[in-house]
Amino acid sequence: MANYAIIRTGGKQYRAEPGAQLTIEKLEGERGSNVTFDDVLLVRSDDAVQIGAPTVAGATVTATITQQTRDKKVLIHKHKRRKKYRKTQGHRQYITRVRILEINA
Repeated sequence: MANYAIIRTGGKQYRAEPGAQLTIEKLEGERGSNVTFDDVLLVRSDDAVQIGAPTVAGATVTATITQQTRDKKVLIHKHKRRKKYRKTQGHRQYITRVRILEINA
């Protein structure tokens, strides 16, 4: 059983440990369904570290989707001085919360 793994999804890298809950970019799938991450960059087990070039061959991380939601609102404010131009815009990113089940090295 591996202690932790570094996975890449949505253009970002995350440290995945069994039982940990991660907030990542939106994934397709319903709540309760399982997803598998094949893009594993590093696996650390009790006695060894496997570093991929660029990924570790045959390594996968299995997780279950716990929530499909949206993140906090980010406000974007544009302003041009002396021109009476002000514009405020909001954005809420779609996110998925997953719970890591196991790491297969």
